[in-house]
Amino acid sequence: MWQWFLEHTQVFSVALSFAMLIVWVIYLQLLLVQFRGTKRSTILITRAAGRGMRSRCLVTNMSSQPLYVSSLIATVHVRGRQIELALTDLRELPGDLGEDPRSLMGQGSLATGQFMNIGHFDDIVATLLEANDETDVQMDEVEQFDLTVVALYALEDMPVGATRSFHFDRNVPKGPKVQPLSIETDQIRQRKRRKELLRKTQQHL
Repeated sequence: MWQWFLEHTQVFSVALSFAMLIVWVIYLQLLLVQFRGTKRSTILITRAAGRGMRSRCLVTNMSSQPLYVSSLIATVHVRGRQIELALTDLRELPGDLGEDPRSLMGQGSLATGQFMNIGHFDDIVATLLEANDETDVQMDEVEQFDLTVVALYALEDMPVGATRSFHFDRNVPKGPKVQPLSIETDQIRQRKRRKELLRKTQQHL
């Protein structure tokens, strides 16, 4: 047995080296995944506290590092057309912003796990229509609401973001229902989409 082992020492050495190479490749892959995870932003846009028009729209930072929400761009779909407006800096605010100024202003820094309460869906839509002087549009005519979050993250040279759409289902006996059109929030991380996001943000300055 020992003689056979000595005769095949070179084979065992090659096999051991190959096994060690595989271990290092897996280890480096895990480090790369962890590094990319710390660098990538993750923003959630969710419906909370109910399913109707009085439910709330929340923006949560699930990134590994803090981010700064710089703008919120909302779009409502009504009668085959779209009305888009930045919700940030939309109206004059009182001097006392209370304990959660970020939610009132629609901007601010969010640590990991922190969220921003944008408000009730019906209030957001009403504010959007009023700001655009859409006096001929009734609330029950709005079919869909889209929200795009624009944020600054870590050492990124361009804004990152996220977007999600909600359908207003009015064929419900108990009243309109806010129905997300996707299971997950669409993360805007690709450079091309971030350039488009930057141009879109500049249009609302």
